[in-house]
Amino acid sequence: MLNAIYWRLYIIRLALRWVRQINLGDEVVYQGKRWWLNQGVADPYWNLSRDGEYAKDVHRDQFRKVRTPAHLWRSFRFGYQFYMRSWYSIWLQQGIKPWMAGCNIWAGKPPRVTAPQPTVPDGRNV
Repeated sequence: MLNAIYWRLYIIRLALRWVRQINLGDEVVYQGKRWWLNQGVADPYWNLSRDGEYAKDVHRDQFRKVRTPAHLWRSFRFGYQFYMRSWYSIWLQQGIKPWMAGCNIWAGKPPRVTAPQPTVPDGRNV
């Protein structure tokens, strides 16, 4: 029970950090118009769309995230849902493994994870 609460609080913290960042699905202002981010695999270059128009390979310095209460809440909700769907059950069962710190899923800095000590078959540390 406490483990589940810990990971939910951890995910809330990550989702709060997610709000400050630019993420897929965010509404942004580019060239004085509102656009949606629909592709970001080549960050810092993003693809934007609006009403059938598309802008490709727009550098993140050329647009800004819309920061209204509704958009900030939406961004938090998306971050929370992403972590709950994709990572909660894994972290609940296994915690954060060292290989996970290398994934591009962290809102900001990845966590510090220490690798487990190798052991010999009888359980002693090597």
